[in-house]
Amino acid sequence: MVMLLCQLCGNGFEAKRSDAKFCNVCKPIKHREYAQKTDLKRKYSGVCEVCGNPVTRTGKRGKTHKRCSKCRFLGDRNPAWNGGRHKSVNGYIYLYAPDHPKANNGRYVAEHQLVWEKEHGQLLPEGYIIHHLNGIKDDNRPENLVAILPKHHTKGTIRELLQARIRDLESQLQAPTS
Repeated sequence: MVMLLCQLCGNGFEAKRSDAKFCNVCKPIKHREYAQKTDLKRKYSGVCEVCGNPVTRTGKRGKTHKRCSKCRFLGDRNPAWNGGRHKSVNGYIYLYAPDHPKANNGRYVAEHQLVWEKEHGQLLPEGYIIHHLNGIKDDNRPENLVAILPKHHTKGTIRELLQARIRDLESQLQAPTS
């Protein structure tokens, strides 16, 4: 321990380091003063067009930003953007649809759900799930998708759905072509 004089109040204090400048009473005061000075140095150009938070005036090379630091790299502005489509670890494809009422994390919706809703012209009813008839999770053709209640998502019900699909395909094969 070294005995030093505080540069702010002039009182003596003990410190572990010989380069300490302020006592424990004055240290938070100096920290607040420094924080206020740096806040005054920041110049704000307005509010973020996405969230409304303050936007600093300049970034690199004096460029004026229209979005705050959190929103600046959202969506297609992100270097890792891949068109709003990604495949989850469980094999389903998700699309960027932030305005959809059932978007998870406020942004993404399962592609099979969007395809089913577009085909039927309505939102998926509450409590229903989408089943892929052929079992391939990324095969989102409308004819491969069926909405069922989770309690009916059993092997027997799926077998019935598959048999109905087979009969439909057989009838298409037997129909005379014009």
